Amino acid sequence: MSSTLQNANAFCLLLVLGIAVVISSCENPGSVGSGLSESGADVEIVRDTIGAIDTLGFNSYSGSYAYFSAGAYNDPLFGELTATGFVRPSLPAAGDSLEEDATMKMRILFDSQNVYGDTLADQSFEVYRIEEYWRGRAHKLKNELQLDRSQAVASFTVATGDSMDVTLDPAWVSEYYRAYAESEDADADSLYQNEVYGLALVPSGSNKIIPLDAQSTRFVIENPETDTFEVSNGQWSYHMSRDNEPDHPEGSVAAYNMLENILSFRLDLSGIDINGPSISRAELIFYQDNAIMEQSISGSVKRPQPQSAQLHFVNPEQTPDNLIAGNPAANGTYSEEDHAFHFNVTSLLQNGLINGFPENRTFYFMLPNDGSVKASLLSVDPASETAPKLVITYLKNSTE
Repeated sequence: MSSTLQNANAFCLLLVLGIAVVISSCENPGSVGSGLSESGADVEIVRDTIGAIDTLGFNSYSGSYAYFSAGAYNDPLFGELTATGFVRPSLPAAGDSLEEDATMKMRILFDSQNVYGDTLADQSFEVYRIEEYWRGRAHKLKNELQLDRSQAVASFTVATGDSMDVTLDPAWVSEYYRAYAESEDADADSLYQNEVYGLALVPSGSNKIIPLDAQSTRFVIENPETDTFEVSNGQWSYHMSRDNEPDHPEGSVAAYNMLENILSFRLDLSGIDINGPSISRAELIFYQDNAIMEQSISGSVKRPQPQSAQLHFVNPEQTPDNLIAGNPAANGTYSEEDHAFHFNVTSLLQNGLINGFPENRTFYFMLPNDGSVKASLLSVDPASETAPKLVITYLKNSTE
């Protein structure tokens, strides 16, 4: 077996171990069945509550994801959010060219099912020229860019649809795009990237935030006499600020995606007296405080519900780099039945109890990064029935 595979297996085992150890106070296991094996072993369930949970946030990368966000919304539970989207069109492919009176449009498509805010209200935008170099893969969520606000390149309003064409100012097209698009210089593309920085979608008003589909958002060139063609969105990212965030109810903490707010905790397996091979299922559960979330919005106002979450088990000294690039130790799925994120950590726990659990590692709960804006309020009160917990189902020999 390769060292890479061995390391991967070891990592998984460790992760599992950690999860089982969450037990700040173990309940007495209760028998819920028997006769599942020829040996007559009983099925036992142990529920352990996770102890201290901290929150922390990072200024993560916000470009080159499936979506980039733009808009604004004053959320009574999670604060005043403002997102400015950044885009830069690619140059035309060989054989495509702009005629003298060509019209250039930005065709935006967004995920209407994941709009954050009042889904029926209008959200207006002004489009301005960016005056500062940036790269999608290197731009970070909290970093602003210098804009030329002296004259708008375009303006538009998003209502209830999921797509629209926005005509760009011919003066911008002529001065900042046409010369590079029609150039026969072999370095035209390189010059364009270093001298033209694209466009910013700046919200006016605060009715909703829209997640723009990065791959489907394109630029359309309409020539008066020859064929219309499209160019791709070459770079995309966004800046977001969150102001006046209110205090959350005691026993609850906010989780935001894009690494803006994540949960960290350690697990102690020392109180678990179960052999790894005896475990038939181990599940880590984080409950969402759904009642408070629903009470803070009404009518056509929506918050996109995160349908998944990730569990990482990494060295805290290397975060957030190992959270962005690394694969999660486990993926969780949100259940509408109990309003909770469920992580199947069976194999992790089995391996961890057998092979040991490495020190200097911390568990991180995070909502996945995809460029949209999502939030969840999680219950963390250890005295509550909805406290985060580890549930272990195992077979106990009748002779024990």
